Amino acid sequence: MTLPKSRESFQAELVAADPSTDVALLKIDGHDLPYATLADSDLGEVGDVVLAVGNPFELNQTVTQGIISAKGRSNVGPGGNFYGNFIQTDAAINPGNSGGALVDSAG
Repeated sequence: MTLPKSRESFQAELVAADPSTDVALLKIDGHDLPYATLADSDLGEVGDVVLAVGNPFELNQTVTQGIISAKGRSNVGPGGNFYGNFIQTDAAINPGNSGGALVDSAG
């Protein structure tokens, strides 16, 4: 992992992964790293403008725009075996960025 402004690199340790949802948890050792403040996703409403940030198809720094189409979706995916309470968006979510941030228009 490389931080864009500092060009400092870190080795990441894979803590856990769920291939069925394309999500992984990584751990790095570092100090004073930038971070995103998490918001309360319950405050988002259908129709809110959102941005999906990610790395689809290994294309770095990709952002797509859409709206929240629905909230509380469950039984998503083949066979309906995935987790529930999803936020549905029409922003493009391609393989590789489904673990990226979904942020509102204020970031």
